[in-house]
Amino acid sequence: MGATTDHALGRNLRFFCKKESAAGGAYGTASQEALVGSDAAKVLTTSFEFSVTRNDRADSRPTRSIQERITGKQEISWSCESYILPAGSTTAPDIDPLIEAAMGGSFGGSVAKTYNLSDSNALPTVHMARTTSGVLREDLFGCYVEEMSISASGGEEPRISFSGGAFNYALTGTGEANGAGSSTSALSVHSGEGVNFMVGSVITLNGAERVITAKTGADALTLSSNHSWSDDADITPSTYTETTAGNPTNGITGSLTLNSVTLPVTSFDVTVTNGIKALSDEAFEKGTSDFVAGFRSVKGNISVRARKDFIKSLAQRYVQTTATASPTFSSVPIQVNLGTTAGKIVAIYVPTAELDFAAIEIPEAEEAVLSIPFTGLASSSGGDEFRIAWNQG
Repeated sequence: MGATTDHALGRNLRFFCKKESAAGGAYGTASQEALVGSDAAKVLTTSFEFSVTRNDRADSRPTRSIQERITGKQEISWSCESYILPAGSTTAPDIDPLIEAAMGGSFGGSVAKTYNLSDSNALPTVHMARTTSGVLREDLFGCYVEEMSISASGGEEPRISFSGGAFNYALTGTGEANGAGSSTSALSVHSGEGVNFMVGSVITLNGAERVITAKTGADALTLSSNHSWSDDADITPSTYTETTAGNPTNGITGSLTLNSVTLPVTSFDVTVTNGIKALSDEAFEKGTSDFVAGFRSVKGNISVRARKDFIKSLAQRYVQTTATASPTFSSVPIQVNLGTTAGKIVAIYVPTAELDFAAIEIPEAEEAVLSIPFTGLASSSGGDEFRIAWNQG
């Protein structure tokens, strides 16, 4: 059997993300934001999860067998992970839409950006898509970021990851036109091929991109605008020539300072959790109808060799005045610089970090390690417990 081009190959995956222009009732619609090649971002992993609840019919019947199921709510979740990819002080990060959605916004310039937290309940949303060489395409509309994490460990390259939910999902496959069309939005496909398309599918037909806005029959589709095509014209998932920038920050340049003291850390991570509640319990809705941003947290962990000077420094953070008194905790600033090249440094700030008691790991015949959890604390005004400065230096 010879080689075939029918397989969806992970090595050919292209990922795209774009900030949606409206949050609230208008977001998450199938034609919200048209993607282009410059919306691409390099990723290590992606996951798009779409499911529809099917409930077994439970009323009385003359058999013990299940004979029917009932459609319930749909659920959508996603995640992705990327290297830290600074591209210099003249180029914004490709994952800028995702960072803004996690933080609430960006400030300080269009390229060398400082991302600050926002206390607004109207967090940005993102249109995301992934494609594999004309075989399939998946789109997520109205994506919100529940968690964003940045991590560095040993000599490995630092990474940034995101996860959250979405409002709508569309899967796009391939097919052929069943009959020619002339300046029309009504497209028929060959029998049985309609299952390859959903409302929201983004297709290329006769060299033009169109969105499927409705399905009027099993193999009858409605396009977002009029178009012309020949009989048996190929219908393929739209994709784009990706334009990306940046090289991975390596794991051997950078620094972590705690209270202005540079520590020889073995690993570091910090996670922003937005506490988003997806409103999916309303009647007459197929899935999530809106989301509410709840209480946010910034938490992380530092692992460092257990040396005498560091233990003394950490001990000063927990003050116990008497044998029976509860300890009091003081806070310290944390700054992490990923990279050392001017204009390509990604700096992470937790200005007021409360350190928890360190867990001490003493493996047999190896060095002891302190694992130090921390929580970012905000001032009375809120929203200043964490920030990222991208393309600095």
